[in-house]
Amino acid sequence: MKIEKVETLPFTDEFLSQLFVRITTEDGLTGTGEAWYGLPIEPVASAINDALAPQIIGEDSTRIEHIWQKMYKYGYRYGTEGILMCGLSGIDLALWDLLGKRLGVPVALLLGGRVRDSLKAYASFPPYRREEWVRREVERAVECGFAGVKLHEYDVKLAAAARDTAPDDYPIMVDVNGRFTPIEAEETARQLADLGVYWFEEPIWPMQDYEAMARLRQRVDLKLAAGENEYSLKAFEKLMSTGAVYFVQPEITKIGGISVARKVSALAELYNVAICPHSFRTGPAAYANIHWAFTQMNMEWLEIPFLPEGRSLPSNTPDLKLIGGEIQFPDGPGFGVPSL
Repeated sequence: MKIEKVETLPFTDEFLSQLFVRITTEDGLTGTGEAWYGLPIEPVASAINDALAPQIIGEDSTRIEHIWQKMYKYGYRYGTEGILMCGLSGIDLALWDLLGKRLGVPVALLLGGRVRDSLKAYASFPPYRREEWVRREVERAVECGFAGVKLHEYDVKLAAAARDTAPDDYPIMVDVNGRFTPIEAEETARQLADLGVYWFEEPIWPMQDYEAMARLRQRVDLKLAAGENEYSLKAFEKLMSTGAVYFVQPEITKIGGISVARKVSALAELYNVAICPHSFRTGPAAYANIHWAFTQMNMEWLEIPFLPEGRSLPSNTPDLKLIGGEIQFPDGPGFGVPSL
């Protein structure tokens, strides 16, 4: 059960990147995880290959918490957030997948078992910046059976086009990736609220200005969402305790993997905040989110990337099963990720 090899598996094209992590034990069993893809991908791969992997070769792969703590303490002087934590997350996910495969059970069972049979999924669009493209993709997402859509647009006119195209009461989320000042965010939020937008995501720069988001939430009748750029339990505690958001969005490939996701769940339960895992990917990270989400009562939505017709993420991981706007639980031990 000792770890024999840690490999990084990059998948890239001219637009997108993915970084998988494969761990092999001395008996030949493998587990696959995924690290945040990075901009570019090489720094995260280097953190894994050069800093973290050498620390865990020879360790018992079933001692996941011990391995997590060893990597975290070793990398502490490099910084406890950012690139190093992205790499650590990929390794952690691979270890959970490996443990599930070793025991012949899904990771969800290791987390206490499922509390639900399905979960709502929304189609997450890349930025389009053109009304006709937004209308086309909203129509296609509805036809594909998604329960909602998320735009990465900052022009309210494009949100209005999506609202006009989608069925009545169909959830439309808007993510501006921290584009606005507090004043701009409030003006935009009021317009989005008039359109009936379901949530407004990362409205303010800097994205960790929780107090400004809390003030915005008090001043507008619109649900706020954030959390994809948090890396630590302390940050999530502050995000929730300030009352800044209605939906908290941990990125499992940044926060430290499943091992930390469990602890974020406890915080969200303490502050009674809904969790909507962030994940613009369809590989092991998406599958890990499903296993985590299906074991938690306060989960609300799963994010699924929705690329233009004919496009896919570089790894070409098979699509997740969607029925009636809800993601179905994958088959197989570990995360159930199909072989690549």
